[in-house]
Amino acid sequence: MVDLRIDFCGVSFENPFILAASPSTDNREMTTRGLERGWAGAVLKTTSLETEEVTITYPIMSGVRPGPGLVGLQNTDLLSERHIHEVAEDIAWLKSRFPDKRIIASLMGSTRAEWQELVLISEQAGADMIEASISCPQGAELEGEPTLGWMVSQDPHQTEKVTRWVVEGSRGTPVYVKLSPSVTDIVSIGKAVERGGGNGICAIDCLEGIGGIDLQSFSPLPSVQGKGTRGGFSGRAVKPIGLRIVADLAGAVKIPISGVGGIYEWRDALEYLLLGATTVQICTAVLQRGFNLIDPLTDGLSRWLEGHRYGSPTEVIGLALPKLTEHDHLEHGVKVISRIDPELCIGCGLCYVACADGGHMAIEFPSDRHPQVQEGLCVGCGLCAQVCPVPRCIEIQ
Repeated sequence: MVDLRIDFCGVSFENPFILAASPSTDNREMTTRGLERGWAGAVLKTTSLETEEVTITYPIMSGVRPGPGLVGLQNTDLLSERHIHEVAEDIAWLKSRFPDKRIIASLMGSTRAEWQELVLISEQAGADMIEASISCPQGAELEGEPTLGWMVSQDPHQTEKVTRWVVEGSRGTPVYVKLSPSVTDIVSIGKAVERGGGNGICAIDCLEGIGGIDLQSFSPLPSVQGKGTRGGFSGRAVKPIGLRIVADLAGAVKIPISGVGGIYEWRDALEYLLLGATTVQICTAVLQRGFNLIDPLTDGLSRWLEGHRYGSPTEVIGLALPKLTEHDHLEHGVKVISRIDPELCIGCGLCYVACADGGHMAIEFPSDRHPQVQEGLCVGCGLCAQVCPVPRCIEIQ
C-alpha cells in the first residue's frame, strides 16, 4: 500500500496536492468544498492589511485557445479584496473544522512592520504556514530602498531582506517564499531566501504576459472598457518553465520546494517531484476542472508509485536530477531515425509537411498516402513525431 503523506518545511500533509492561492481559495465556502474533496491543504488568496487599498477591475481573465483545449489563462487579479482580519476569521474557522488539513496564509506587505503584523495575525488565527508572496508587483521600493526590478523577488537583496523580516516576525510557524519566474538567475533568488532564513520556496508564480489583442477594438485582453494591461499567464504552457526552475533551485538550495505551474494531471505532478519538488500547488487546472480533480491526481500517483514499487512520494523526490546535464555533456554522434508504424498511420500527411518545410525533407508521401522515411536523409530530429496525431505511430529509434 502506498502512503501519500509527505513532509514540507516540517509540516505533514496527507498528500502532496495543495490548492494554490487563487479565486478558488478566496472564501471559506469554496475552500471547504476543496478540502472535503480531499486536497491536503489550501493557500488562501493573498491578503494585505486594511491600509492597502485593493480594487479589482473586471473581467480579470482571458484564455489562450479558450475552450476544452485551453492552453493558458491570462489574469490581472493580484490581491484579495478581503483584508487580513477577515481572512484570519476564515483561517480560524477552517482550522476548527479541518484540524488535519493545512491552512496556509499568503501575505503581502511593504514594510517590516506590515509584514510582521500580517504574520502575527495569521499565527494567532491558527495558520499552519506562512507564504510570503513577493512574486507580484508590490511597488518599486521597500522602506525607501529601491529594488532592482519590478517585483521584490527579482532582487536578491530585497528577497533576503523581506524573507528575514517575515521569519523574524514568526513565532515558529514555518515560512516559505513564493518566487517569480521573471528573472535571469533564479538560483541567486533561491539562495537569498535560504540566507534570509526561509524554511522553503514556492515556484513558480505566473509569467508576465499579454493575453492577446481584440482585433476589433485593438485592446489587450482581458479588455476593461476598451483597455488592457500586462498580467499573469498560467496554465499548461508554463509547465516547462516551472520544471526548469524547480530543477535549478533543487540543485542549488537545501530547503524544500513546492512546485507550481501547468499541473493538470498526476503525470505533471510526478515530473515536479522527480525534479526535486516536495509538494505541488495547483491553480489553473482547478479553475478549469473543479475540485474533483484531486481524485485522478491521488489515484494516478498512487497507482504509479505502487506499480514501480515505491511506498511513498518522498522516495522519488529528485530522482530525475542526476539525468539532467548540460548540452555539452550529452552523447553526440548516435544515429537515430524516425520509424512510422504502418498499422497505426492514418495517412494524414502532417509528418510529410513538417519534415518537408521544417525538417530535413526525409519523408516521402506517395499517392497511396503511406509515408516512407528515407533513412539516408533522416537525422532523427523528432519533429514528425510531435505533429503526428496518433500516439506511438511515429517513434525515434
